[in-house]
Amino acid sequence: MRELIRRSESIERAAWSDLYRRAPWRVRRRLGLQAVELGQATLLSASRVDHLFLNRAIGVGSNELAPALDHFEGRNIGRFWIHMGSQLRYSELPRLLRKRGIAPYPRSWMKFVRPASAAGSAKCELRIRPAEKADAARVGQILASGFDLPEEAGPLLAAGMGLDGWDYFVAEAEHAVVAASAIYSRGEDGYLAFAATLPRARKQGCQRALMAARLESAERLGCRQVFTDTGMPVEGEPNSSYRNLLRVGFDELHVRDNFAPEGSRWRNLPSSDAIAKSTVSPKPSRTWRRVVAPSGS
Repeated sequence: MRELIRRSESIERAAWSDLYRRAPWRVRRRLGLQAVELGQATLLSASRVDHLFLNRAIGVGSNELAPALDHFEGRNIGRFWIHMGSQLRYSELPRLLRKRGIAPYPRSWMKFVRPASAAGSAKCELRIRPAEKADAARVGQILASGFDLPEEAGPLLAAGMGLDGWDYFVAEAEHAVVAASAIYSRGEDGYLAFAATLPRARKQGCQRALMAARLESAERLGCRQVFTDTGMPVEGEPNSSYRNLLRVGFDELHVRDNFAPEGSRWRNLPSSDAIAKSTVSPKPSRTWRRVVAPSGS
């Protein structure tokens, strides 16, 4: 189990680092992208996008915490996630996070694993096919919208198209792409990186069909297991992705808690607020900046 957890974190870090580093230069500059390796942690930051999803730290332990916070502060990023695996729940890390004004975020993530084998037929009224180069703009728009990101972030999520290790699939309705998804593979591991469906195309089985297509792709590529993650259901905010993952044979692997500066919320900000950090865009408390202790404390 511990080895599977380690692999799940490793493939996620590899996928997102690959996107940040191999996105077109103009995209990296537009969004202020950086992917930094810090000991056992990976720091993902987009200094010109005020959104939690693109500013986060994976694999941070007690030794990496202060440098990680320095990284976000140095890039003038006020909202970010520190992902903490369940194995650290009873370590000193939660106390150190709270001491620095980094509070538990309302929604944790569940990490899932499944053998890289076909999921069987999935009933879907839409056409599922591999994405083509001509789909890139539409894929980016759909994925950005699905994660409440500004349109300018779409090219990042579509940046893996055509790159080694990445396979994208789309769903079509009346010759228009209405859903998009991606899988990243490396050696024996695959990672369902992201997927989104336009509201008008939901409840037609396309999310499960896109999962099935990516699992078949992973099997063809020689993967042995596939990992993914989604938010834990919270009261008043059900998560259909969670149910769909269980229905196609994924097993719950471990819970990953999320911490963020006090006051951070997942918000759909207009592009003018999210890109270039509009001065009128609301910001969370910056208490964490004033109480960061020296590394090693």
